[in-house]
Amino acid sequence: MSSFPIQSSVVLARLKPFGISMEKSLSDLIKGIRAHSKESPESLLEFLNDAVNECRDELNTTDLEVKATAILKLTYLEMYGFDMSWCNFHILEVMSSSKFQQKRIGYLAAIQSLKSEPELLILATNQFKKDLNSHNHVEVGLALSGIATIVSPALAKDILDDVTMKLSHSKPYIRKKAVLALFKVFLQYPESLRSTLPRVIEKLDDTDVAVVSATITIICEISKKNPNIFVSYLPKFFAILEDTSNNWLIIRILKLFLSLLRIEPRMKKRTLPSILGLLGKTEATSLVYECINCIVNGGMISGGSSKDKDVAKLCIDHLMKFFDTRDSNLKFVGLLALIKILEIFPAFIHKNADVSSIIMQCLTDGDMIIKRKALEICHYLATEDNMALLVKTLLLQLVPDTSNGIIEDGLKLDITKKILQIASADNYANIPNFKWYITALKELVNLTLLTDTNKFTKSSAPALPRRILNTIAIMIGREFQSVTTRVPSIRPFVINKVVIEYASKPMPLEACPLLMRDIYWIMGEYVHDFGVTDNDGEEDQDVAIALGQKVSIFNNIVNVYVDKHLNLGTHFLVSIKLIHLREPRVITIVIDALIKLLSGILADYKTMYTKDDKIPFEKVCEIGYFLTKLISYLEHWQQDSSFEVQERCLSWLEYLKLCLDALDLGDGIDKIQTEELLYYTDKFLSASSEGADQNSEDEAGSESADDSGENDDSDDSDDSDDSSDDDITSTCEDVDQTDEEQNSKELTEPSDQAPRHLPAILSEVLPSFFQSYQLNPISVTAQSHIALPDDIDLDLQIEPVPNFCFETSPNVSEDESSTEQEEDDESRGNTPDIAAQRERSERLKDDPYYISGSSKKKSGKSKQKLLNLDDESSRAESMSPSDIGSFSYLTPVPTKSSSKTKKVKKEKVVILLEETLGETSGSPQPEPVEEKKKKKKSNLIIDSFGLENLDLNAPEDTVVEKDYEYDIDLTAMRQNLEKKAKKASKTKKKKSEASLGTGSAKKSKKVVLPEIDANPSEIVPDTAAKSKEPSQEATRETSAEPLVNVEPVLVASKEKTKKKKKKAVIAD
Repeated sequence: MSSFPIQSSVVLARLKPFGISMEKSLSDLIKGIRAHSKESPESLLEFLNDAVNECRDELNTTDLEVKATAILKLTYLEMYGFDMSWCNFHILEVMSSSKFQQKRIGYLAAIQSLKSEPELLILATNQFKKDLNSHNHVEVGLALSGIATIVSPALAKDILDDVTMKLSHSKPYIRKKAVLALFKVFLQYPESLRSTLPRVIEKLDDTDVAVVSATITIICEISKKNPNIFVSYLPKFFAILEDTSNNWLIIRILKLFLSLLRIEPRMKKRTLPSILGLLGKTEATSLVYECINCIVNGGMISGGSSKDKDVAKLCIDHLMKFFDTRDSNLKFVGLLALIKILEIFPAFIHKNADVSSIIMQCLTDGDMIIKRKALEICHYLATEDNMALLVKTLLLQLVPDTSNGIIEDGLKLDITKKILQIASADNYANIPNFKWYITALKELVNLTLLTDTNKFTKSSAPALPRRILNTIAIMIGREFQSVTTRVPSIRPFVINKVVIEYASKPMPLEACPLLMRDIYWIMGEYVHDFGVTDNDGEEDQDVAIALGQKVSIFNNIVNVYVDKHLNLGTHFLVSIKLIHLREPRVITIVIDALIKLLSGILADYKTMYTKDDKIPFEKVCEIGYFLTKLISYLEHWQQDSSFEVQERCLSWLEYLKLCLDALDLGDGIDKIQTEELLYYTDKFLSASSEGADQNSEDEAGSESADDSGENDDSDDSDDSDDSSDDDITSTCEDVDQTDEEQNSKELTEPSDQAPRHLPAILSEVLPSFFQSYQLNPISVTAQSHIALPDDIDLDLQIEPVPNFCFETSPNVSEDESSTEQEEDDESRGNTPDIAAQRERSERLKDDPYYISGSSKKKSGKSKQKLLNLDDESSRAESMSPSDIGSFSYLTPVPTKSSSKTKKVKKEKVVILLEETLGETSGSPQPEPVEEKKKKKKSNLIIDSFGLENLDLNAPEDTVVEKDYEYDIDLTAMRQNLEKKAKKASKTKKKKSEASLGTGSAKKSKKVVLPEIDANPSEIVPDTAAKSKEPSQEATRETSAEPLVNVEPVLVASKEKTKKKKKKAVIAD
């Protein structure tokens, strides 16, 4: 048995020259990995570990062929995460093989392994030098490829001369590789450019085109960091550009010119004619783009020159060919160049019809990158004539496609910003009709914020992230506010079509409360624009309708007590959600808006019911009832966590209580409250019975309704909308009966219920809070023109902060308070919050065992019937508020591009200008931009910082060259360590001797001093001579001397070397 392995090893050694080997090759390893990966991860891991162990055993043999195979397999296994640093010396051994196949495997492993360990490259330096000087040009090329990949600063210094010698090799293959390898050497050792750059420039005259192209390539890359080096070689570059016909070489020279034009703009006169000549005679798309890129990005065209305008027009004509193909890459690079040209000459976008059509085409492109780039310049397209078409095109990009139903969140934000930027440019100069614009803003809200209410986006995409949703809500809300403030004639339309709809529904408040902040602000600020109707172009205000609308919104917000008293379910969802809303920025606006709304209701009561400066007692009781409901509603926020909310709430509560006390109504308010509760009880009970009957009828006729395809959106309103509509009709009916019944009631009423005057605190003081001055738009720079008084120090603290502010209050946490509130609601029989239901549905929508009652999927042809906002102002007025903003009434968009869309009817309106103080030129200083955090350096990017700071004109002796190889001077470090060791030993010796001889030294000092009987002339010169020795070596020698050999007086004066020296006192 023992002779069998010996016999087999001998047989195997004899079979190897014939290509027969029993070891596993790389292909066997790959086949094994594929076979075990199908079984389980554990079996694959076990197989890989066995393969690594086999490679360890194979590396212990003396056969280089077996070692090379093992190194090759380990190089492949490193991709699976196995470490091969333990076999670096075996790699160096395979690199030194005389066979090219084995040497190539060694270089491959060295490139992969030794690159991360530059200290091991020192061992490979001699091998690199040997291979570079080999007679076989294939081995020389292999060494140059390895050096270019794993070169380090230390290796670059040692190998520079050998690589430079290969620039004069007889083979063009070696010369090309040597030029490319020198570029990596320059990156690691920039000072080598001083001696090597002339040799590299000589290769521009090489007979082989590949060598010239490689030389231009490295010059182009170096010029991106330091173009000053190659300014003197411009004539040679021009000569190559005119003589060569190689397109790739021309492209490299154009990139080189692009870098040099940054520091030498005078090149334009010599370069531009040559580039224009190339544009005219070439048909290569890549060369055309590089010519245009060099002209545009090189600063060869400017907006003030007519010749440059002709050049830009020529470039645009060539770029139009890029968009005729289906290649997205060509479209993208063409769009990049087109954007640069349009930034310099924006007039081309309107003068050239092809440019505008190309941009509109890119806006609807399926490639998201092209679409985002087209968004950057689409604002140049905006005019008064095409504004409606442009906005409609942008809105259509927010509608999910049937193939890809998800739209990126960032794209929604970008489109929203672009629509608002286009519309608000030049103080809304391009808006043809503001009623159309308000409707377009509502569509934008439905497509971005209120996706649950939109039938086209309801089941396609998830909700936006909270950060993006808040950003969009703030932007659209500010736009509503800006338009309403600047355009007085649009305020009634905004009130009727936006404010009344959004303020009466809980969905906008739940989805985007920051949008409702501006809606509530508009409601309170322009409360006197309620009830305005447009009759044949003339606006008329009906006080009865205005009062009905105001009372409806007021009750919808403050009638939370009705649900608590009746216990018939939740019908005033807006009221409940405002109470539980944790957004102080919204609550502060709501409090002020409710006060302004109450002021508007009071003004309408005075207009309608005042007779002889008196108001009937019943109407005064209604006013008092409004005050009572508002006081009880505001009390929910008097202990709010936000100080701003709490302060506003308490201030208004005190004022409203004073107003209520001034009315002195007695039990008149309780009677009206009882009547209202009875009214809502009958209404809710009848509505619930009718709703049950309606549901049964809807279930019976659902199939016929689906076949007919009719949309009954107006019949799908919720209970809150029904209650608000009934409030308006009931209010109007009461108003019609007032004139007939008022005279009869005055004769029968007792004296305490006779008509009375309203208190001045209500009739005069309350309106003066909001109507003293007209509110106009103010410029952003207005506040910066206000001079700061000299006697005011804004940084000075007025009063110290009390100590109790830093104490922790034992209040109940928000979670506990919310749970207690939920328990109270459940005990009163209230329905659960819609937010909880939505959260539960979102949690269960991905559960495969949960069956949701979702409706049928919409047809895929829905996108073709969207968003025709033409003549919107006339059509929106004839529809109910709940229909405005939906897609049901929009006419289909024509599918053919040749058909013309009907233009929006233009109207002339007055747009208020921004008010400012002083001259508008004094704009404020821009806010400091926060410095961006430095990104981590990537291992894949080569550090070329040394090339940027290199100056070839500086003398070489200014460069500090280190006489050591590494960044750390080992000799200096060794000397410092030796000095520290000597110093430590000396201090330790001094301390030990001082501790032993302290007592004897003191005694000898006391005894010896009186006994000294020496000649002063003999002692003083010695001490003076010693005090004049400045060298530190003498000090160290004297301090290191033992104390026994020194005279007593001198010892006493030298014990304290750090203190001032004292003169020796000699007694006579």
